[in-house]
Amino acid sequence: MVRFSANVIDYRVLCVRLLTSAFIASATVAAQEGQSMVTVDDGTEVRSIASLVSGQWVAEAACASSGTSPFPQPRLKVSGGLQQSPVRAVVPGSPEWLRLAPTIVDLFERREREQRLLSDKTSDAPRAVDWIYANEDGARRTYYFEASRRVASASADVDHDTDPPGTVRITVAGFLHDASGRLTPLGTKSELRWEQDGLPAGPSRPDFTPLGVVAHGERSVWVMRGQSGTSKWFTLYDVSTSGTRALLTARTDRC
Repeated sequence: MVRFSANVIDYRVLCVRLLTSAFIASATVAAQEGQSMVTVDDGTEVRSIASLVSGQWVAEAACASSGTSPFPQPRLKVSGGLQQSPVRAVVPGSPEWLRLAPTIVDLFERREREQRLLSDKTSDAPRAVDWIYANEDGARRTYYFEASRRVASASADVDHDTDPPGTVRITVAGFLHDASGRLTPLGTKSELRWEQDGLPAGPSRPDFTPLGVVAHGERSVWVMRGQSGTSKWFTLYDVSTSGTRALLTARTDRC
């Protein structure tokens, strides 16, 4: 009888422990499901890239499988009270595109002067608006753009066997705020790249592809996908009328 009583007591303790563990596990799952998360779905898996913790954005470890995604670009998803709005590509040559192009070219020229990117070779090279994306949130409209120009770097007094001819590509990207037709720049950045002539220049795609805009409170965060060769990453930009600020970058590593 004593042994039986002891076994009953142990069994009850075990039940309490199991119930407690199940309660803790359920609470953990509920907390994760209610957490403010930004994820991407590439058709084969859903990966977390960022979370909002106590008002601060934190990069998540985005581990990707080696499978090939059936989608040309990942689909953005949010949870935990975050709201998202889509980004659309502006059609080249459309009235909207033509309205924005002069302002983008002016910003390109200003960036060149500020960064001292101008030279005798670059001064006459044509500038081209490559990509424009738009996000509309009620009466507020914001654009992301990429523009570039290519300048041949070959010279007659250079040995092409040791110094092959190439092209310098100047790129300028940035954001514009459209308030009742008045365009206000929200920040730009520029880069110089050298491309060897005769080699593939790579696929024709933007340096950053906007996946969508995430809103929390009064803040708007653009989620951008970058790629260089086989390296891929996601960058979050806080874009407001006061300017643009990079929040974090989550790189995609293979499992």
